[in-house]
Amino acid sequence: MMVTGHGNIKSYLYKYKIIDSPMCPCKIGEQTRDHILYDCELVKQERGKLKAEILRSENWPISKDTLINKYTKIFNKFVDSIPLEKL
Repeated sequence: MMVTGHGNIKSYLYKYKIIDSPMCPCKIGEQTRDHILYDCELVKQERGKLKAEILRSENWPISKDTLINKYTKIFNKFVDSIPLEKL
């Protein structure tokens, strides 16, 4: 889901007319992979843990490619920690 931008992300579901709106429940913007990773208030706590790990050796925000390729384990931990019931 987070790597490809496919799956249960609202912008993807909206694109294929599966749901009526791409808006994230946080009301800040459309629920895209970037929104969840960088902006969504509903995963702020989980993102804070990810940022803390990344900031040990990189600046934030970090590119998705670097995050996925260089920090796979940390990124997967972030994705697994997302409370899907909130999204």
